[in-house]
Amino acid sequence: MTRSLSEIAAAVVTQVAQMIPCTWISLVIFDLEKSEFILLAIHTGRETQAPGIRLPLTAFGDIEPLQRGEVIVIQETRTTQMPAGAELLLGNQVRAYINIPLIAQGELIGSLNIAKDTLGAFPRQLRTVAEQVARTVAIAIQQARLFEQIERQALHERSLNQISRILNSSLDPQAVLCQIVQLTGECFAVDRVVIFAFNNRQIQVLNEWRSHAEVVSMQDFTAPIADWPDLLDPDSDFFCHHFFHAPDYAQVPMTPTRLRQIEYAQTLSVLSVPIFVRDQLFGGLSLQTTTTYRTFTAEEISLLQRISEQAAIALYNARSYESLEEIVQQRTQELEQEKQLSEAANRAKTEFLSNISHELRTPLTGILGFSSILLEQVFGTLNAKQTQYLELILSAGKHLLDLINDLLDLTKIEAAKEELLIEPVVVVEIANACISLLQERAQVKGLHLELQIAPNVTECMADKRRLKQILVNLLANAIKFTESGSVTLDITQTSTKIQFSVIDTGIGISQKDLAKLFQPFQQLDSGLDRKYEGTGLGLALSRKLAQLHGGDLTVESELGRGSRFTLHLPLRVGNW
Repeated sequence: MTRSLSEIAAAVVTQVAQMIPCTWISLVIFDLEKSEFILLAIHTGRETQAPGIRLPLTAFGDIEPLQRGEVIVIQETRTTQMPAGAELLLGNQVRAYINIPLIAQGELIGSLNIAKDTLGAFPRQLRTVAEQVARTVAIAIQQARLFEQIERQALHERSLNQISRILNSSLDPQAVLCQIVQLTGECFAVDRVVIFAFNNRQIQVLNEWRSHAEVVSMQDFTAPIADWPDLLDPDSDFFCHHFFHAPDYAQVPMTPTRLRQIEYAQTLSVLSVPIFVRDQLFGGLSLQTTTTYRTFTAEEISLLQRISEQAAIALYNARSYESLEEIVQQRTQELEQEKQLSEAANRAKTEFLSNISHELRTPLTGILGFSSILLEQVFGTLNAKQTQYLELILSAGKHLLDLINDLLDLTKIEAAKEELLIEPVVVVEIANACISLLQERAQVKGLHLELQIAPNVTECMADKRRLKQILVNLLANAIKFTESGSVTLDITQTSTKIQFSVIDTGIGISQKDLAKLFQPFQQLDSGLDRKYEGTGLGLALSRKLAQLHGGDLTVESELGRGSRFTLHLPLRVGNW
């Protein structure tokens, strides 16, 4: 009916006193790790008390028989050397007593002690009943201790999760330090918590938490590390056992200076754990009591170590963020300077390309004009070789003019000076015009050039001249890189966009080359043995024109199995 050890013990001694005729009954539990036992309850015949006091294990006497599961029976105390704690456990007038072990899961956890003030053996029936009671009590105590342990562990986990969550919510180093000491102090209910660091051969308290104002502050404390050799000694508990535990701090060997410091701070008990940030000793987290002595349990030590690990992570993140902010700020300034230089260089490049293109067009126009006149033989008949050379001059001039026009278009788009004339375009008309323009070129190579238009495709909104320029460019490229098979212009439409796909059965493109496909002046077969002509401007210009329409140009290709270039245009462009 209860999970409280003191309540269980009080109920046991009270009930046993009613069942068994005796003078005194007590119940103790052993803390073998600390070599102590705790007097949970005692019944003196008139009343039941629950003192809960701790005594050294030696005061109880020899417990080895109890550990073997044996009942200790003393029938005459005057002829037996009594343990130091017998009077407290059994009364000062005891003449005979028995100690019955409380064993749970094969482990000695306590003892039920029954005494009387008369001589004589304890009746066998009394011992049998007492041993049965002891077995039941052992189970109840073990269950209560397990339940208490589970609750304590759950509380520790909740506290650790809360600490972790709060610490990770801030990237301000000072705020993190403040939160570490406050949350730790509230979790352990101590008088003072400090977090210290080792800087320039000094130990320095970075932040502290105090349970109340009367606790002496250590906020501005600094001291030479020489006074704390146990903290920096690689063989010390602080390193080897990952903690420093002093239930009575004054008993720790220390220098006179350090002793005066802890006397001033009124420190009685200490538990400190190191904080390692990126495998470097940063400092430590210390729990301190100033009003009572305290022995910290293994569970509390483990919890503080886990908190120090969370603190290390939070400090590292906060410091990294602080450093990152400085780096980002510095890099932002550098990037801003680089951006300004880049923009100036781009403006100069654009102006240069625009000017040089115009300068080239003037003499080129003259070359094309005079070549055409000569080919018409206005000034006399030409022989076959002269005609051939003039045709080559005219062809090369037209190719150069196309290059200059593409270059001008590209520079205008990059300088944001290109304006589109958006209007309704009849799709079938512009598609047939593009096919007709390139039909002869395809027939010369023996290719089948065809057009496929979905039934729901009628009109689209676009700059008619620029749309034709994109489609002709894509079709011409497909014909150029296809040796046999077909080239198809396939047009489809969805609820939001229209798609112009140019599909060929040509050489295809490898995956590594797709990334540079739309870069200006990039030729996939560049080198001394180039097989295909071209400047590398066509696809780059086409994609920029597509994006200027609010669409895009994409590609799907596999080496040796052809390509599919798709122009995606929105059905509505701008205000249309």
